[in-house]
Amino acid sequence: MRPVIGITPSFVHDKGPPSRNRVMLNAAYADAIYLAGGLPLVLAPPPEGMPRAPESASSRPAAGNDRSGPAAGPDEAVYSQVLQRCDGLLFTGGPDLDPRHYGQKPHEKTQVMHPRRDAFDIGLFRAADAVRKPILSVCLGCQIANVARGGCLIQHVDDIRRENPLTHHLPGGESAYHDIEITPGSALAKIVGGTRIRVNSRHHQALDPSSVGDELRVVAHAPDGIIEAVENMEARFFLAVQWHPEDMIDRREHLALFEALVAACRR
Repeated sequence: MRPVIGITPSFVHDKGPPSRNRVMLNAAYADAIYLAGGLPLVLAPPPEGMPRAPESASSRPAAGNDRSGPAAGPDEAVYSQVLQRCDGLLFTGGPDLDPRHYGQKPHEKTQVMHPRRDAFDIGLFRAADAVRKPILSVCLGCQIANVARGGCLIQHVDDIRRENPLTHHLPGGESAYHDIEITPGSALAKIVGGTRIRVNSRHHQALDPSSVGDELRVVAHAPDGIIEAVENMEARFFLAVQWHPEDMIDRREHLALFEALVAACRR
């Protein structure tokens, strides 16, 4: 049987007419899971107003950070039932995580995602991480992984000093392209079969190298120093990448990320 891979979708409110909420997923994510041998399951965020889970130890602020902001998500029973039905999880891209999760105020360029998804995704990530479910995180998902593990984000990469800066985002959501360097011997290098690959890029936020999440190993960088991947593969599958491999599955090295997730779920 195909392992069931839970996928976090986008959540948007259309003002209409008619006014309605929408759960939406780039079909490329589902295609990648199907081609990798898995069965995709879209995980709609629960309605707002459901009972909230108490703050877990992993969600407490790091020293010097005030994270008295967004709630962690719905009742833990919801996460428990999701995790019972999913063999692994794929956290997808989207707008920005509320910076109050890591003790900051929004940058003028920060576009916080709908609070319904914001609460659900980070809460689900922590719940899945706690029971060591196989996890692959993409773009926003990579940033959620870092914050859920106690790290911080750069809210707008164009604001920071970089040697030979690259374009990491283009107007209208178009992808920029650049190479990345992968740490030799890392799980990521073994999965993609090399230490240098070409990736697509459409993110204006990134992991803060001075505040990487607990037990996360940085295993890839762009030439201008932006972190492109982290992993925690000790006795589990936990890989987070900053680019969008779902849109490049015609290339073996990018489909291999989804195949590695499905293989971990089979094990």
